[in-house]
Amino acid sequence: MNTLSYGLLTLLSANSLSGYELTQNIKPLWRAGHSQIYPLLMSMEQQGYISYQLIEQSDKPDKKEYSITEAGLEQLRRWVETPAEPPVLRDELHFKLYSLWLSKPEEAKELLQKRAEFCKSELERYKVLLKANEVLRDERGETRELKATTFGRYLLIRKRVLDMESSIQFCEWALEELEPAK
Repeated sequence: MNTLSYGLLTLLSANSLSGYELTQNIKPLWRAGHSQIYPLLMSMEQQGYISYQLIEQSDKPDKKEYSITEAGLEQLRRWVETPAEPPVLRDELHFKLYSLWLSKPEEAKELLQKRAEFCKSELERYKVLLKANEVLRDERGETRELKATTFGRYLLIRKRVLDMESSIQFCEWALEELEPAK
């Protein structure tokens, strides 16, 4: 079991999903494609961590809808309680910033402006997800506490909001730093 396997189990602990839905839902959390996900699904099914139901579709090929099993929940529970590895920082922008002295001023500004625009777009998306999570929490009659199924999702989305706000602040500060001294 690797981290992506546990990520898939995490998504399945909230809802049953098709392979395509898993691929789409994992994107904001982890970079992975079909070629990585489908073999893991097959392996986890063989290990008894997930099961699937074949859904017949008249206008499309039949699809598998995956669900987590009790064994999968127990495996996920044990993994959640182990310490997380230090985060892996893999942002191309870091190398570009380090070598920014090679750039023309207009291009340096554009690099930072584009990152700020991306972060603002992501910030809006995460704010919508935060509201949707609140609605789901209310529908389930849950409170904001550890045992609520929506609590972890709330923490994660809130972390992403803070990350995007911080990135926007950084870009704005760096753009000011690029302005000639007066």
